[in-house]
Amino acid sequence: MLAPAPAPAADEAEDDGTDPAADFDDTEDPYDEEGDDFADVVRLACPDCGRPIAVVGDDSVLPSHAVCPNPWQPFGLTVCAGSGRAVADAGAVEPLVLAPVREQPTAPLPLDWRTQPFSHVGGPGSRPVRVPVQRAPHTLAA
Repeated sequence: MLAPAPAPAADEAEDDGTDPAADFDDTEDPYDEEGDDFADVVRLACPDCGRPIAVVGDDSVLPSHAVCPNPWQPFGLTVCAGSGRAVADAGAVEPLVLAPVREQPTAPLPLDWRTQPFSHVGGPGSRPVRVPVQRAPHTLAA
């Protein structure tokens, strides 16, 4: 049985003279707008639910989209009645207006949250809540 040949050391490795980094083209911008597939995407408001829907420029109907009637039950999604309606029925999406950013108030330096005592439910001077004594679980007679 023949033993495998030992691997050449790193300094003895065959060097073909090519640099792997030379194949990488860093002049191409991945966020370049030119040739973008989403250049003709338009946001329209669904006439039934009022939510913004992305529509490709040559679509004639609104795509199928879901409506969550109750945010506390996210699994109760239903298909919006506006799905399949003509794009001409949809209105333009109102631009998002952001509130101006204000400087956040800061606490004075001696008032460090890491050195403050924990607060209690009832406020200062309140007593801890008493937990009623648990009875032993009822066992069934066999």
